[in-house]
Amino acid sequence: MNWERYTDDYGPRVALKFPYNEEAKNALKSSIGFPGVKFDGIKKAWSIRDKPSDLTDALEILADYGYEFPGLEPKEYEETEQEVEVTSTGSQLRMRWPYKPNYVAINTAVKSCGQAKFNKNTKEWVIPVIHGLEVAKAVEPHYQALHDAIMALPSVQEAHENMAERVLLSSAVEAESMWLAGLKQMDDVRPYQWVAPNMFSSGGQQRLLLADEMGLGKSLQALLCVLAGQYERTLIVCPSVVKVNWANEVEKWTDLQSTIVYGQKADYEIDEAHFTIVNYDLLQHRVDELLDMDFQCIIFDECHNLKNPKANRTKAAKMLAKWPTVNGIISMSGTPILNRPEEIFTTLNMLKPESFGDYFIFGKKYCAAIHNGYGWDFGGASNIEISEDGKTVPLNHLLKDVMLRRSMDDPRLSEQMPDLLETVLEVEVHREEYDEAYNTCMDNLEYYRTTGSGSIPPGLLLNILTELRHAAGKAKTDIAVKWAIDYHKQTGKPLVIFAHHKDVVETIGYWLDHHAADCAAECITGSTPDKIRQAYITDFQEGKMPFLICSTLAMKEGVNLDAADTTLFVERQWVPAHEKQAAARVRRLTQESSVCHKVVLSAKDTVDTHFDKVVSEKAAVVKAALDGTDDDKMKIARVIADSLLEGRVRL
Repeated sequence: MNWERYTDDYGPRVALKFPYNEEAKNALKSSIGFPGVKFDGIKKAWSIRDKPSDLTDALEILADYGYEFPGLEPKEYEETEQEVEVTSTGSQLRMRWPYKPNYVAINTAVKSCGQAKFNKNTKEWVIPVIHGLEVAKAVEPHYQALHDAIMALPSVQEAHENMAERVLLSSAVEAESMWLAGLKQMDDVRPYQWVAPNMFSSGGQQRLLLADEMGLGKSLQALLCVLAGQYERTLIVCPSVVKVNWANEVEKWTDLQSTIVYGQKADYEIDEAHFTIVNYDLLQHRVDELLDMDFQCIIFDECHNLKNPKANRTKAAKMLAKWPTVNGIISMSGTPILNRPEEIFTTLNMLKPESFGDYFIFGKKYCAAIHNGYGWDFGGASNIEISEDGKTVPLNHLLKDVMLRRSMDDPRLSEQMPDLLETVLEVEVHREEYDEAYNTCMDNLEYYRTTGSGSIPPGLLLNILTELRHAAGKAKTDIAVKWAIDYHKQTGKPLVIFAHHKDVVETIGYWLDHHAADCAAECITGSTPDKIRQAYITDFQEGKMPFLICSTLAMKEGVNLDAADTTLFVERQWVPAHEKQAAARVRRLTQESSVCHKVVLSAKDTVDTHFDKVVSEKAAVVKAALDGTDDDKMKIARVIADSLLEGRVRL
């Protein structure tokens, strides 16, 4: 029989080679036990701890089976404690220590943070450095030397202090302002919006899940984070409908350039700019070009679009997020994401892969995982606000290190916000019908302007502009439906939708009824009988339906709709006073929200664009029209017509 003395991670040992014998093997294991005896797969031998008691027992047992090992004698060693090794590499701690009799308790303490992994090849435990303090406290009663080694690392204390700062900021409504190169309107940034760049920059994490409720200006906050990171090239990934709005936000708040990516095929080279804007549907088709652009930061707007890990867009997004030049990631969503934790795993994995690296572990802890006989169902939620099993750290606690969420109802925001928050959301629409109407109308305007007396009949002018407004309104109905459904999903609140034309009102109502699961919608126009109209209003006020679609003129006066705090305008009114009166339907003395929100959908490169320009640049004209007389309507109409004719192009 052969033997060999050697040393491994368990200390001095002796490898004993003898013919396979099931009874001899079982006798060794039952008498000495692990780690006194174990099989060494590399040496292909039974390994005995080189300790007199263990080795003597092993030799006596094997002698009973006729196995002798000439020249092998028990040897006394001076007891030396192997050193605990704890090193910090980037965002991770790597830990090794010698075998301890209470290894089960030690391992359990290390795993208590929920993110520990054991590397069988290197014999190391790996944990995120931000959990170093937590693990040190858990392991202290079981292994003081390991506790001391973790606490001795400056990176552990620093990471904990930075995390504590981010946790405090995660629900704050004010933070220090910053001087940021490229920011144009620093004085217009509200105090609560400075929290985002402060949290994003804290400890150099450069990761943020911006989950503020709709209406609090997440786009501006994301741009502030980018400017704080001083990135030269940023990719913005968003739904198609808001690409133009992102370009407008970049132009409004910064002096930097942006470019929008169009088309699935690489028919043209993407222009270089500080901000490149692409929609989710194009991501998988243009990912190779985007990777070559070496972005330093990525913004994922409405990041719940990446909820399916198997979708091609999600795979493309993960490739981009892992690209070596990417240092900053900002994910945005106003949806209450903790209702279905499974849907945010991809986002959390991109933001903090060291903490959310394993889908199955995440699913078992936070998705109420159930094996249904065919596979695992991760559609539920567990350990969200509290630890339901007494061991798992609640998900909401972990997210405070990376997620910023405030709501419009937060009373702390009331001093920073106006009573009515107005947002113009510029969107791209399908243009065929609008372009046809536009060209016909412009031909008529041009004819009257260049022939005869050169004047345009007032009635004709209003009719033409009304027809264009109608065409733009019809082109926005699908966008209005999607926006309304998203709003209700994100906030859980009811919504009042205003439009001017009956067919636009009814189209929106029809599609909301058919597309919004369990969400009733009713329409009120000038032809709605009073009894039915009042029944709809009562049902809406009592919470029986989340959507009420109204003709602006039919519902601008004498109605209380304060169950909602947000209005969506799909078609503009030539008389601003009419819009103001309609928006006031939710701004009643009985309104519980401190801030009401008026959102206007504006179709890019249509009559909407010109109307918005008049409202913003011709304040005197608009002010004169507030009483709504026919003459004042014409003042606005003429300015809009002049704007249309001056910039006449093929839209």
